[in-house]
Amino acid sequence: MTKIRIKRAIVSVHNKRDLSLLAEYFLNYDVEVLSTGGTAKFLKKYNQKIKITDIADFTNYNEILNGRVKSLHPMIHSGILARKNNKKHENDLKKINVPYVDLVVVNLYPFEKVSQNLKYSQEDCIENIDIGGPTLIRGAAKNYDSVTVLTSPNQYQDFLKEVNKNKNLVTKNFRRQCAKIAFETTAYYESLISQWFNKDNDSISQDVTAIPIKKISVLRYGENPHQKASVYRFGKNNFLKVSGKDLSYNNICDAEIAAELANHFTKSSCVILKHGNPCGVALDDKQEKAYMKALKCDRISAFGGVVAFNKTLSLKTATQIDKIFTEIVVAPQFTTESLELLKLKKNLILIRYRPSKIKTLMQIKSTNNFLLIQDKDNKIISRKELVVKTNIKPKKNSIDDMIFGFIISKYINSNAIVLANELSTVGIGVGQTSRLDSAYQAIKKMNDNFKKINPIMASDGFFPFPDIVDLCSTNNIIGIIQPGGSKNDKEVIISANHHKIPLVFTGVRHFKH
Repeated sequence: MTKIRIKRAIVSVHNKRDLSLLAEYFLNYDVEVLSTGGTAKFLKKYNQKIKITDIADFTNYNEILNGRVKSLHPMIHSGILARKNNKKHENDLKKINVPYVDLVVVNLYPFEKVSQNLKYSQEDCIENIDIGGPTLIRGAAKNYDSVTVLTSPNQYQDFLKEVNKNKNLVTKNFRRQCAKIAFETTAYYESLISQWFNKDNDSISQDVTAIPIKKISVLRYGENPHQKASVYRFGKNNFLKVSGKDLSYNNICDAEIAAELANHFTKSSCVILKHGNPCGVALDDKQEKAYMKALKCDRISAFGGVVAFNKTLSLKTATQIDKIFTEIVVAPQFTTESLELLKLKKNLILIRYRPSKIKTLMQIKSTNNFLLIQDKDNKIISRKELVVKTNIKPKKNSIDDMIFGFIISKYINSNAIVLANELSTVGIGVGQTSRLDSAYQAIKKMNDNFKKINPIMASDGFFPFPDIVDLCSTNNIIGIIQPGGSKNDKEVIISANHHKIPLVFTGVRHFKH
């Protein structure tokens, strides 16, 4: 049903904050209210004209077990779970003389507050585990097609805007949003209880956790052999191990980064990654050439690394990979011949990765004290967003390399510097505390492996000083792309103009820690 008129509500709240707002609403729209103890007393005291019926009077069943059982009754849940567009449900309610419930307003016992306060006993915590409240919420949320459910005073203002705008009608979109919040509320509540019961246990050894993820397997170890680790499913699983030894914690981290970067591109790509950082990336019409170009960037670092592709792995490429020790190969598919060849290496892990069209929107990271959640950095810079800051403009090929290099910088630990030439990396500076040091590192790698090339430089963050531009001028670097935003941008631009090096700003930084 598109819109539902609110005629009858069940209200059971322990948090009386802003309840007067709803009291006014009940009065103005002549809404019948079924309620319990303290909530009923509050509403009656607020205004005796509000139509209030105590749940015990409505069900003709007094609460028992010191209040543990009061709203758990068929007459209550029938009215909540009945669908208004279902004739059978309508007839069933008529037989038992139970009306529809259109609105459920519930907030839960303060388990979180009680369980985190040392002055409360274990018995206090147990008694603050709500049973009836979550049941009312879940029933109403399940039947959002016919019922609106509010689980927090923070929703009251939005609810009042909705009903006032629609003359006491609630749209389906609003009801669905309320249902989503309701299930998030009960999930969080249950996770608190689970955490409390599990406080003395090793959570890594559990098959499930209090957040909606499920364990896939126990890993060999974490970042180091003395650290335990497990892998849990988070979202859609696009990875399938085809062959090789068991995956480790580090293997999964590296394989995900490499695969994600490889699939940024439509042209055949190769990403070689070591310890969480790309050490060689290249694009080419032929996959085996992309691999050889990526390998040339830093052959030493590639030893024991992860190699990822965005196209089916060919036998020609597999033959080249077979010549160097590699930890993992990731591809969307393997030809029969390439699979047969690489499977001969028992310790080589082969992973089939098929990227989802649905982007991951959230990243989670833990510290000693916090769980940090942020939007995932899915930003991709387009040509239209680039701002040329110098008198001289970059050539088309240089712009292609700039965008290529800037994409790669997003996957490198800050401070990140990428040198790119003809859609291949020729030098990468990783994780230095000084951006200038990262630039020196990238240039050294370039000079060690390449001769007579004219690359561009991409930086994940702005240049704090023009010294990097001066360095570029003595190393045949013909273009720079960086976010901009430094207080010294003007000096950096002056230096770039002086050295006749095109400088492009993106307005977006890509820090990765």
